[in-house]
Order: sequence, then C-alpha cells, then structure tokens
Amino acid sequence: MAVDLRRKYGEISTPEKEKGTEIHKDRFLEVLEEIVVDIKTPGDKLHSNVHNILVGLELYKKEGLTRELPIVSKFNSALIMGIIDEVKEIEEIEIHNNKQVKAKKTQVVEMKTRKSLNPPSAQQIIRDKMQGMIYWYGLNSMINKKTEMGDFWQVYGVDLIENDFNELILSEEYMKSLEIPQNQWNTYGTLLSVGNLINKMLKKASELPSLSKTIEINYIHQKTLHEVHKERYRFDERFFSRGMKWALEYWAGKREPVSVGDANNWKCNFCSYYTVCPSIHKKWKEGE
Repeated sequence: MAVDLRRKYGEISTPEKEKGTEIHKDRFLEVLEEIVVDIKTPGDKLHSNVHNILVGLELYKKEGLTRELPIVSKFNSALIMGIIDEVKEIEEIEIHNNKQVKAKKTQVVEMKTRKSLNPPSAQQIIRDKMQGMIYWYGLNSMINKKTEMGDFWQVYGVDLIENDFNELILSEEYMKSLEIPQNQWNTYGTLLSVGNLINKMLKKASELPSLSKTIEINYIHQKTLHEVHKERYRFDERFFSRGMKWALEYWAGKREPVSVGDANNWKCNFCSYYTVCPSIHKKWKEGE
C-alpha cells in the first residue's frame, strides 16, 4: 500500500528519514568524495550513475570495500535499479578436492537506521531480508554478465532510436559541472562514448570475486550510532523469486495494492502516509 501511495502523493520526508539519509551520506563520505553535478537529461543521470559505479568498483579493487554502489539488473522482463549500502571483500572457507581452502568473496551489506534502541521485529527483518536479496541478485547479475548495456539505456530512459551514435546525449550544463572542456564534449558526451563507458564498467564488475551467499544487515541507532542488531542470512532463490513475482503482479497491474494486514498493522504507526491511507480511513469509519 505504501508504494502505491508514494506513487500518488510523492515521497514524504520525516525527521527519521532525514536522519537516516544523513548517516548514510556520512558513511559514504568516509570512503569517497562527493562531487555535485548538474543533472538535466536522462543521459546525464545515466552517465553520472555509470561513473559512480566505476569509481566504486575501482575503490573496491583497491581497498576491498565500497559504499553506495548503484546496480542495474533484470528479473524476468522487469528492470531493477538500486543502491547497495556497502560491498566488502571477505574470506570464506570452501571445500576443494576434499580440502578446506580460503576463498575471496564479495559480500552485500545493508545498513538500517533506527530511532529506537530496540531490535527490529521479525516482520521488519523479513522485509529487510527481501531488500538485501534484491541487491544481491542485482550485483550477482552484473558480476556474472547477465546485466547488459541495453538494460542501462532502458532503465534510464535513453532513446536509442531517435539518437545518432555521434550525437551528444549529455547536456552542456552537466559537462560544464564536470569541468569537461568544450573541445572534449564530443569525446565524452556522445551516445557512443557513454556506451563505451557502460561496457568498461560492466567489464570491471565482472572481475569482482564471486558473491558470498551470506548477506549482512546492520541495524544502527540513529542517535548513538551503536549497533542494535546484526542479521546474517543466505540468499534464498525460492523465497526471492516468490516475493518478486508477487510484487511484480502489482507493477504489472494484475492486482490491487493491499494493506499490511492485522499481523503487521504496527507498521501503520510509522508510515509517512498514515493520514491519507484508505485502509486507515476505513478503520476510523468502522470505529465511529
């Protein structure tokens, strides 16, 4: 229901969301520098995110860790995009020829901030596990070359039919904000050059160590930044596929949005759309 209300009313900010965003940004700035750019076109947004992926992958190769890494993948015919909170290199024990050996693996780590010092409920953890699996699936697709260049054009809305390969798809404002000299705009700003950048990024992604099937979620108290809970779990193909198919039925218009139900109605107390939710309005009327 919250997704449907977000589509109708837009994103509603809360102090808790703003604090969570601030903490995520601070963690990002611990490992990378923020460069403010002027996004005007779909091509600008595409280039910016592909550049961010490249920078993140280069940091990972050097330090074994990166944060706020964008990903793009496809589940069936549905495109998925998101940003992983942290990707780090770990060692896992594997069995080869009946011997235990240490193997380098890439791990997906999510961070959730909490206003309360209490650990998350079981229902919250299940929801967060699904999100972690979506990011795991996306990064795994990029590592195993299942994500293609065309997925990037499509997800960022860049029209390949209308544009000539040598036509600029980056705006002047964006290239100026990157301090690209005007005599080099045709080197960096065309459809062809952005395509080459995507290919370069996908190649680097495929060079990452294979993903660990263990995903980690860290729950952090917003005020003290102390960890209140840590969840480690394995990617579950059956659970993930079932959850994705159920969610995509909504996006495909095959079912109406549904309320969280009695077992999860505690979520309503923390929802930004509480005052405009039809399910809440129905409860108010029934209570009259």
